[in-house]
Amino acid sequence: MNQGKAESIVFLVGVVVFLISVAESKQLAETTKQMETINSVQVKALFKAPPREYSSAPLWVWNDMLSEEQIISTMRDLAGQNVKQVFVHPRPGLMTPYLSDDWFRLWKVALREAERLDMNVWIYDENSYPSGFAGGLVPEAMPESRGRGLHFSEAERSPKPDENTLAVYSLTGDGFENVTEKAKADQRLPEGQYLIASIRMAPTGGWYGGKYYVDLLAPGVTEKFIEITLDAYRKELGEHFGKRLPGVFTDEPHLAPAGGVHWSERLPNDFKERWGYDLMDHLPSLVRPVGDYKRVRHNFYQLLLELFIERWAKPCYEYCDKNNLEFTGHYWEHGWPGAGHGGDNMAMYAWHQRPAIDTLMNQYSENTNAQFGNVRSVKELSSVANQLGRSRTLCEAYGAGGWDLRFEDMKRIGDWLYVFGVNTLDEHLSYITIRGARKRDHPQSFSYHEPWWQAYNVMASYFTRLSAVLSQGQQINTVLLIEPTTTAWMYQPDSSHRDQLSRIGNEFQKMVVAMSKAQVEYDIGCEDIIARYGSVEGPLFKVGGRRYEIVVIPPLTQNLNTKTMDLLEAYIENGGCKPE
Repeated sequence: MNQGKAESIVFLVGVVVFLISVAESKQLAETTKQMETINSVQVKALFKAPPREYSSAPLWVWNDMLSEEQIISTMRDLAGQNVKQVFVHPRPGLMTPYLSDDWFRLWKVALREAERLDMNVWIYDENSYPSGFAGGLVPEAMPESRGRGLHFSEAERSPKPDENTLAVYSLTGDGFENVTEKAKADQRLPEGQYLIASIRMAPTGGWYGGKYYVDLLAPGVTEKFIEITLDAYRKELGEHFGKRLPGVFTDEPHLAPAGGVHWSERLPNDFKERWGYDLMDHLPSLVRPVGDYKRVRHNFYQLLLELFIERWAKPCYEYCDKNNLEFTGHYWEHGWPGAGHGGDNMAMYAWHQRPAIDTLMNQYSENTNAQFGNVRSVKELSSVANQLGRSRTLCEAYGAGGWDLRFEDMKRIGDWLYVFGVNTLDEHLSYITIRGARKRDHPQSFSYHEPWWQAYNVMASYFTRLSAVLSQGQQINTVLLIEPTTTAWMYQPDSSHRDQLSRIGNEFQKMVVAMSKAQVEYDIGCEDIIARYGSVEGPLFKVGGRRYEIVVIPPLTQNLNTKTMDLLEAYIENGGCKPE
């Protein structure tokens, strides 16, 4: 299974857990000294009158044939309730042409009004969601961007391949044979069990502007998206970048455009370049426990993650950095330990100036795939922020909480998020209009449509002050809990591994919840981030700017990547994790 020292994966024999009692440390002493230098007078002044950048920032829904009067009146209404930031969110019901002259005319009206009201106006980078297709303009300009999914089916006799057939395999016990060429040549094959791999294209639909979602791993797609979307904003509104227009929100870009397993035309070539062997010879291992399936699956999802970063996240991050913008927004973090949407959502946070998540609805649950109550998803966010020195984090909250969401609910959800490390509240949603079917689009609305709206300034002021205070100083944790994502890759669901994958996720979730309830001061470790930013300093394990005395490898961990293991070995050799 070893692919060479630099690229190999290491399977652990049994479960290794490094645990020692938490002791006083030099690091804590140094941190306390640093914290004492913060000017408390300045913090008190900030708390009394926080500037607009600490305000909550709802997704302000543009969803009609909009007028200047609607833009101005709703902005004044929001500012009147002490909501001093908005994300302009195109959404179903929009009739003003997206990215048109009229679109930017209204944007300029909004920015002039923002100057008068002392507000910020942020870009939401898509017409609806998920980000990447520019409301249909990317596939219109680049038809080859259409997303693909790899689907598998079984047959008891050799199938006749059609235009969608990628490969045919004969299954024999715990092995398989690639018989694609024979099947395409219409050679007579014996009866038996066959596995057919077929390509499905992303479906067209009104949600995608009559087009389809795109393949974000196809070279040039992200660049086309940036050209159509962000370059248009830069051309029309660039003078406001980093001022009244602080940044860009991206919403749930993903790698499942057509269901099944992600597929790109270049993926076999990318795989061979990365791992040195032919993916087409091992496709059944992705969905059946045949062949060297753990290695193949690990390598496949490792590659998807690396390509997702290189071809989507990194270009967006660098564009924003170059243009004095903050890149924020979120991925589909609630699917873990499933990897189908992108390999490792936590790794993607490193490529945001303001990393973010969402926490929707109003039902508390501590389950692995929960929204409100999912400690893991918030700790993933705050951990990356701690490690990489990101002072601001964001959460899209309350969506689909219902028209009956109360202040009590808002405070309960918001307080819970802020305790775990969020310091920017992004309310989902604030509608300009709810006429027609719009009223059923993930209510409630933070707007004049609600009977409680005239009192919302109390809630807005509370979270603005909380954001200001919790954005100061640093959170120093001395325990690192490594997330078993690369183990989960080896058990991505097939008929025989659903239970094992659920066990991996559920056991880790239980551990995170237990540690949080015990008030252990810990961060979660992502192996991709460890590989990029990890090091060892004496007996301390470092990730970015954070130093950890204790490293915990959770139960059911069966794999750690080579860089992680190398650092752990050096950490142990230097005296790490030795009880006093």
